[in-house]
Amino acid sequence: MTFAVLDQPETFQALVDMINACYGLSLTGDDVTALGKKILSMERDFNTRAGFSAKHDRLPRFFYNEKLPPHNIAWTIKDEELDQVYNW
Repeated sequence: MTFAVLDQPETFQALVDMINACYGLSLTGDDVTALGKKILSMERDFNTRAGFSAKHDRLPRFFYNEKLPPHNIAWTIKDEELDQVYNW
Protein backbone atom coordinates (compact mmCIF):
# COMPACT_ATOMS: atom_id res chain seq x y z
CA MET A 1 0.00 0.00 0.00
CA THR A 2 1.42 3.40 -0.95
CA PHE A 3 0.24 6.95 -1.04
CA ALA A 4 -2.44 7.49 -3.70
CA VAL A 5 -0.34 10.15 -5.39
CA LEU A 6 2.32 7.51 -6.11
CA ASP A 7 -0.22 5.05 -7.49
CA GLN A 8 -1.46 7.54 -10.05
CA PRO A 9 1.28 9.22 -12.11
CA GLU A 10 -1.15 11.84 -13.44
CA THR A 11 -2.01 12.85 -9.87
CA PHE A 12 1.65 13.29 -8.98
CA GLN A 13 2.18 15.38 -12.12
CA ALA A 14 -0.84 17.51 -11.18
CA LEU A 15 0.76 18.12 -7.78
CA VAL A 16 4.03 19.16 -9.45
CA ASP A 17 2.09 21.44 -11.81
CA MET A 18 0.26 23.09 -8.89
CA ILE A 19 3.52 23.71 -7.00
CA ASN A 20 5.05 25.24 -10.12
CA ALA A 21 2.00 27.43 -10.78
CA CYS A 22 1.76 28.61 -7.19
CA TYR A 23 5.44 29.53 -6.84
CA GLY A 24 6.39 30.36 -10.42
CA LEU A 25 8.83 27.46 -10.60
CA SER A 26 9.75 24.87 -13.22
CA LEU A 27 10.27 21.83 -11.02
CA THR A 28 10.17 18.30 -12.39
CA GLY A 29 8.81 15.26 -10.59
CA ASP A 30 12.39 14.32 -9.71
CA ASP A 31 12.95 17.80 -8.26
CA VAL A 32 9.88 17.47 -6.02
CA THR A 33 10.97 14.00 -4.88
CA ALA A 34 14.48 15.31 -4.09
CA LEU A 35 12.99 18.27 -2.22
CA GLY A 36 10.83 15.93 -0.13
CA LYS A 37 13.84 13.78 0.72
CA LYS A 38 15.87 16.86 1.67
CA ILE A 39 13.10 18.13 3.97
CA LEU A 40 12.69 14.75 5.66
CA SER A 41 16.48 14.43 6.08
CA MET A 42 16.64 17.89 7.68
CA GLU A 43 13.81 16.96 10.06
CA ARG A 44 15.55 13.70 10.99
CA ASP A 45 18.82 15.56 11.59
CA PHE A 46 17.06 18.07 13.83
CA ASN A 47 15.39 15.26 15.79
CA THR A 48 18.68 13.38 16.18
CA ARG A 49 20.43 16.49 17.49
CA ALA A 50 17.49 17.00 19.87
CA GLY A 51 18.15 13.54 21.34
CA PHE A 52 15.55 11.46 19.54
CA SER A 53 16.50 8.02 18.23
CA ALA A 54 14.99 5.06 16.37
CA LYS A 55 13.18 3.98 19.53
CA HIS A 56 11.13 7.18 19.28
CA ASP A 57 10.02 6.25 15.75
CA ARG A 58 7.94 3.33 16.97
CA LEU A 59 4.17 3.13 17.08
CA PRO A 60 2.42 2.24 20.32
CA ARG A 61 2.45 -1.54 20.92
CA PHE A 62 -1.29 -1.93 20.36
CA PHE A 63 -0.79 -1.17 16.65
CA TYR A 64 1.15 -4.45 16.41
CA ASN A 65 -1.61 -6.49 18.04
CA GLU A 66 -4.95 -4.80 17.44
CA LYS A 67 -6.52 -5.15 14.00
CA LEU A 68 -7.92 -1.81 12.92
CA PRO A 69 -10.68 -1.01 10.44
CA PRO A 70 -11.37 -0.59 7.65
CA HIS A 71 -8.91 -3.31 6.54
CA ASN A 72 -8.78 -5.16 9.88
CA ILE A 73 -5.03 -5.61 9.82
CA ALA A 74 -2.35 -4.94 12.40
CA TRP A 75 1.00 -3.21 11.84
CA THR A 76 3.30 -5.83 10.32
CA ILE A 77 6.44 -3.85 9.54
CA LYS A 78 9.42 -4.98 11.61
CA ASP A 79 11.51 -2.38 13.43
CA GLU A 80 14.52 -3.31 11.27
CA GLU A 81 12.51 -2.53 8.12
CA LEU A 82 11.22 0.73 9.57
CA ASP A 83 14.78 1.79 10.34
CA GLN A 84 15.58 1.57 6.61
CA VAL A 85 12.83 3.95 5.43
CA TYR A 86 15.09 7.00 5.27
CA ASN A 87 18.05 5.25 3.62
CA TRP A 88 17.91 6.82 0.22
